[in-house]
Amino acid sequence: MHKVQLHLNTVELVPLAYPTGRGLTWNELADLVAAKLKSLNTGLVAGESFGGAVALMTALQRREAVKSICLLGSFNHEAEPVAASIGRTASRLLPKVVLNPVVRLLADWKLAGNLQGDERRKFIEFFETLDATELARRLELLKGFDVSDRLVGIRCHVEILYGSEDRIAADRRQLARWERLPDKTIHCLDGAGHVLCAEVPIGVARRIDKWAERVEVALDA
Repeated sequence: MHKVQLHLNTVELVPLAYPTGRGLTWNELADLVAAKLKSLNTGLVAGESFGGAVALMTALQRREAVKSICLLGSFNHEAEPVAASIGRTASRLLPKVVLNPVVRLLADWKLAGNLQGDERRKFIEFFETLDATELARRLELLKGFDVSDRLVGIRCHVEILYGSEDRIAADRRQLARWERLPDKTIHCLDGAGHVLCAEVPIGVARRIDKWAERVEVALDA
């Protein structure tokens, strides 16, 4: 999200790094986010893609810690299960020399969105550097992920940003299920794909600034 930070006027984005070397449960991830929020004295959480799933689980399991969440290109149930299954199997079974082309293919096929030229190349090459074991753990955690029936229980405000060309977040079933949220604002960024922060950082920054301002005003009222 470093490109987005360059265009933010009132918000500082503080990244959360997940521990590596072992599998993590949703409860453990929610605890990590809640602890980070407490240390920063804030209740605002922005999550992109998988990070959005973590933000949702935190809002469900650690309600007292979360005032509002902003989801960027995220999902409420397992997105692209076929591609995820290929990634899980490949990450567990293939040697790195064979795995790299598979990871490149999956990143190019489902994640790179509308990135072009050098930006697209850098994005795909980044995925090739990821630890295959950690990638497999992340994908395994997402297996069967579905909070769509629990969205009605999220009482904080949820800001949702997605690109109109996103093969994951713009899926009609994903969009229909967001309607179950009691308090939400949904923004469609025309022409953008899955990598919102890289594709349209200015548009994302403007909406994050406005989201944070609205939430703070509502909390002070």
